[in-house]
Amino acid sequence: MRLAYTIMVLCLISRSEIFGQCDSSYTYQDSLPSSLTIILGDSCFFDEDLAALDSLVALNTLVYNSGLELGTQTWSNGRLKILVAGNYGNSSGVNDTIFSLPDNIGNWDQMTSLYLEWNRIAMLPQSFSNLTNLRSLYISNNLLDSINTDFGDVSELYFLDLGYNNLETIPASICSLQNLTYLWLFNNEINTMPSCLCSLNLDWDNTDNAFYPYFAIGGNELCEDVLSCVENSSHFHSSLDQFYYSFMVTDSQRCGSMSVSNPDIVPSEFSVSHPFPNPFNAQTRFKVHLPNSGELTINVLNILGQEIDKIISEGQMPSGTYEFNWNAEFYPSGIYFIKVTSQNQKIFRKILLSK
Repeated sequence: MRLAYTIMVLCLISRSEIFGQCDSSYTYQDSLPSSLTIILGDSCFFDEDLAALDSLVALNTLVYNSGLELGTQTWSNGRLKILVAGNYGNSSGVNDTIFSLPDNIGNWDQMTSLYLEWNRIAMLPQSFSNLTNLRSLYISNNLLDSINTDFGDVSELYFLDLGYNNLETIPASICSLQNLTYLWLFNNEINTMPSCLCSLNLDWDNTDNAFYPYFAIGGNELCEDVLSCVENSSHFHSSLDQFYYSFMVTDSQRCGSMSVSNPDIVPSEFSVSHPFPNPFNAQTRFKVHLPNSGELTINVLNILGQEIDKIISEGQMPSGTYEFNWNAEFYPSGIYFIKVTSQNQKIFRKILLSK
């Protein structure tokens, strides 16, 4: 009995000492989820980092008991360093969709990597520019239609993935990102670029050892007065496959009949229009242009990349422009993808079924 009592007292003393070690702006957490990693330091967590996590959970009504359970987190000396909060459909990301980022996201001023892919984020809060230690931002496959004008204040950024959003322009402040090495802008609606962009020290033509391009901007609407560094880039028409980013695909600039504003001009390359309407209920339509005759396959995939429907299966088609329709009456609401394959080229289009 004495031994048990002594052990209990020692445990209480030790626990009290640990609590006492936390600075006044930190809070001790005695129960941590398995998805959280501490690479340096103890279980004292910076209150403002915790507050931003809790705000993210509350703002999007995510089902977590604590903000520490959100996604996969890496902490060092009580500060949040890496947050993986993509909506991947597995345990490594969030368990539901993020629609909005909280105003206090700027609390994460020690963060180095942020993963937010496959959500439905339409804008970045003004405080995003406070993330001055951020080196990698992955926010592809969202609904961004603009980037904050002071985005260049995120000055340490090395890797920027903005692919598969709804961006029409890029702010001139991006030219301040002199550490930027990877810039992925493919599959947006970009029709103009800041004149200073060519001042960035990017490798406009080559790929890294894993065959990823340092710069890629295919699948946009850059048709007139294109900057020389962009137009002459080897990846002016390059994109990555939408699901796993496992290989490069060709996706030409959308000029001519693939543009809604110019329906009578015939494009010269294989292209696929943006589906309309999108979001839709329960039918959407899109156009495919084949510059040469050949096989055409059109599949519909779910968010996991699994084929759930076929629109055309290896049909031999003469050259021309065709309009197709997908009826999703018997499918549940959610994100889907139209995959169009012709010869060795693949183009993906994201669609949102909302019933």
